[in-house]
Amino acid sequence: MLKQEDYIKGKLVEMALRFQQHYGTGGHLAGQMVMHAIANRVRAGTGTWLQVIDRIPQYMAEAELPPLEHPPLWQPEFVKLLHAVDGVVSGSTTDLSHGAMYWCDLGKIERDWFREKIIQARDDDDMPRHKRVAEMNSLAFFA
Repeated sequence: MLKQEDYIKGKLVEMALRFQQHYGTGGHLAGQMVMHAIANRVRAGTGTWLQVIDRIPQYMAEAELPPLEHPPLWQPEFVKLLHAVDGVVSGSTTDLSHGAMYWCDLGKIERDWFREKIIQARDDDDMPRHKRVAEMNSLAFFA
């Protein structure tokens, strides 16, 4: 029997794969950082795991969800994602995204919403509302 938690972990890895392949940078670490950002949304109370995963298209920089291309089962980057997912879900591994809840490739921002609400948004004291907390080449993470 497939347990609910295992289904959630599979969907989390699937989403990480989509973005990891789309950004083409950082190998499994990019995917792991995306998983951490998704986990941060859940822990912040924005929804259950599956609700947060389903809502990713509403809060991303790209116009469309990146396609999923399954790698060979023993591809090292894929195996490393599979090893990382338990720690991300349980919160027992170091958050490589440093508390991020949003991410983008700075060269592929296709939605005005993301540019205005995440990158350019300012608080009353003119400080960025969503600080950039982690980077990997042009892949950026915002809290």
